[in-house]
Amino acid sequence: MTATVAEPSGARARQTYYWRVRNARTRHRPETAAQAWHIQPGHPGGAYCDLGHELDPPAHHTPTLISRSRWTGRREEQQFRGGCLACDWEGPVHRGSGYGDGDNEAVEDAHDHAFPGWRTLPPITIVEDRWAVKQSRSRWAQLTSQYPEGWIDQGAPVLAWSRYRREAHAPPNAGHPRYELHVARPPSGRSRRPPDQGALF
Repeated sequence: MTATVAEPSGARARQTYYWRVRNARTRHRPETAAQAWHIQPGHPGGAYCDLGHELDPPAHHTPTLISRSRWTGRREEQQFRGGCLACDWEGPVHRGSGYGDGDNEAVEDAHDHAFPGWRTLPPITIVEDRWAVKQSRSRWAQLTSQYPEGWIDQGAPVLAWSRYRREAHAPPNAGHPRYELHVARPPSGRSRRPPDQGALF
């Protein structure tokens, strides 16, 4: 596959084209399919095939991650961009190795498109609560009460403090139908100087 080949735009159309290449339904060799933009395995929309998309796109913007491989000199480079399953929007290209490097930025772009302002949502601050909050109706209601109206039904993300630098965002899965986005923990107050006692009285 060469760079001069015109690929379709939009995550759904790109995924269909990718499967057409993989299934030898284009003039390109099937082994070159990874060079075409496609939905990253495990992310929403990744199950489409070369027979086409679901009949109707989602009624609201739905974030996903698209990727491709490129050879640059002697090494293979991964490229990522955010995509939407409801429209043809695509974000800028990010390069990286994946697992939080390049792919996180692209997933965040997709959420900027689908859920502007998502960064202000309340985060889960304790690792054990990542599962516990979602399993408890009362804790889930408390967390999501601060979400804009309609966002929960549209699959708005859950935010959680990262356990380590560049913790990869978790895509939706059978048990959790929304992205879990890992955000940096705010700096602790330990490094700050204590207030002047005289100023307090």
